[in-house]
Amino acid sequence: MADPENVNPERVGIRMDVLDNIIDDLNNNEELKEIFGEPVSKALVVVADNNDLRIEEGGTVKLTGEQEKRFLDILDEVIRANSI
Repeated sequence: MADPENVNPERVGIRMDVLDNIIDDLNNNEELKEIFGEPVSKALVVVADNNDLRIEEGGTVKLTGEQEKRFLDILDEVIRANSI
């Protein structure tokens, strides 16, 4: 286990069990199934941008503006629900 005093504050991480829960919630969302197909997670990617991890659409589906907004709203809800 990492020593909290030696953790680089410039790094960001997410526990694997939390990531697994997020993936399950996204895969089980009926609206996202309609947009991305099943499993939803096959159409999504985790992107590391400097010290930020994001879940984004992986380029397999061309989203309309409304679909993109709904995806981001659902993603935000799922991430907040799994925050610890």
